[in-house]
Amino acid sequence: MQTLTAVLTGEFPAESVVDLPDDRRPGGWQVAVRSDPGTGRLHRIEVALPGAPLLWYVELAEPQADPAATTLVAFSDDRFADGEVLDADQARQAGVSGEQQVAAVRWWTGSGLVHQVYVGPAFRRRGVAGKLVQAAAGAQAARGLPLVHGDGRRTDLGEQWRAGLPGYVAVRMAQLTHRMAAMTPVS
Repeated sequence: MQTLTAVLTGEFPAESVVDLPDDRRPGGWQVAVRSDPGTGRLHRIEVALPGAPLLWYVELAEPQADPAATTLVAFSDDRFADGEVLDADQARQAGVSGEQQVAAVRWWTGSGLVHQVYVGPAFRRRGVAGKLVQAAAGAQAARGLPLVHGDGRRTDLGEQWRAGLPGYVAVRMAQLTHRMAAMTPVS
């Protein structure tokens, strides 16, 4: 097992590898990913986003998609600890239903380009999208894959979300070029 921790501070130069003796986190940590480096299996993704609700995830790999993709589906109940990651088999065994999801992000793993972000209406404007996309970014980084980023295609809500991102995240999202239809009708 290994834990990759992304830190936003001047304490360490960019891309530093620092051995910590236990589960402590350095100041300015943003995301910590516990994974098996041999298999790439994710076990926990913790995101430092105070005020965002508890989220645990089901990772759905789509290696046969063209291009290959991954979907991280988020749930917000106490069946699992915050940040816990299940694979499809574990989710089936636990009786997890997609109808219980609160959000999902899908991205193309080879490039890191985000394809879709969805947050259920009851969970919008609560930090869920930010927490979920940071979790996806951590998953990519833990596997040594290209950083998660966005192109210029977004819904109006997606553009509002991008406009509110801190600069260090917003720089990975291209300016709006194409306005997309919302996945959920706005009432």
